[in-house]
Amino acid sequence: VHDSKEFDKLLGINKHKNKIKTCGEVYADSAYANKKNDEKLGKQNNKVLHRAYRNTPLTDKQKQENKQRSSIRYIVERTFGLLKQHHGLAKARYLGLERNKTRAQLIAMSHNLKTGMNIFKQMRSLGDCYAQ
Repeated sequence: VHDSKEFDKLLGINKHKNKIKTCGEVYADSAYANKKNDEKLGKQNNKVLHRAYRNTPLTDKQKQENKQRSSIRYIVERTFGLLKQHHGLAKARYLGLERNKTRAQLIAMSHNLKTGMNIFKQMRSLGDCYAQ
């Protein structure tokens, strides 16, 4: 099942008195661009990339919005790409969702620890430069 079919579950959308409430802004690729999702998210939270259709190219405003939204999505997508390319998350290694989920979480934690240590080292070296 494509994740665009499970959009509500992915976002944890809750219905409150016939109004849909999300936790914040939603940045997504153009696979999620449709009228139904636009209505659910509203104008404030909807940061889904615009999609061009046959004989209807994107306007300059839509291109500018896509560029801004892509620059924010890039940060997250880059991390997923690193995890897939360098840490083996491109394929499921074990049978069962729980084992694969645990493996992915452990790899993500180790990546975060490594990144945090690199930031700590950089901050420390900057402190040494100013101390002299």
